[in-house]
Amino acid sequence: MTLSTREQHIRREKATSNICTNQALVALMATIFLTVYGKEGIRELAEHNLAKADYAAKTLASQPGAKLLFKGAPRFHEFVLGTVEPPALWGQRLLDEKIVGGLDLSKWYPELGNATLWCATELITREQIDAAAKVLAAGLVEA
Repeated sequence: MTLSTREQHIRREKATSNICTNQALVALMATIFLTVYGKEGIRELAEHNLAKADYAAKTLASQPGAKLLFKGAPRFHEFVLGTVEPPALWGQRLLDEKIVGGLDLSKWYPELGNATLWCATELITREQIDAAAKVLAAGLVEA
């Protein structure tokens, strides 16, 4: 019933969306997540994500030709990285290594140039961050 489309029981042949059931499913998943982690677990998770994002930002920004943008601004688990090389070029190299890189911000903020938005959560390992830095460094040295 959860995955059925919203109009399925009214006009089955024209049913196209399932937004209502999807919202309920996401709300249920969030409730379960919060219940499992609890008050202290959520705090620990947030601190872990904050530390991991800080490590990722410092590691990626330390590569030649890369710099952390908006250094003084408060952040949680996301940061903006600027590079001398266009994000599409090294983004493809990251994908070749099965690593999803940052989001190219030029579509929304062309004034930022070669800027990408990165995010680090509990699912990202230090090894993955180091691997991304290695791919980024290899491309920036060549550029």
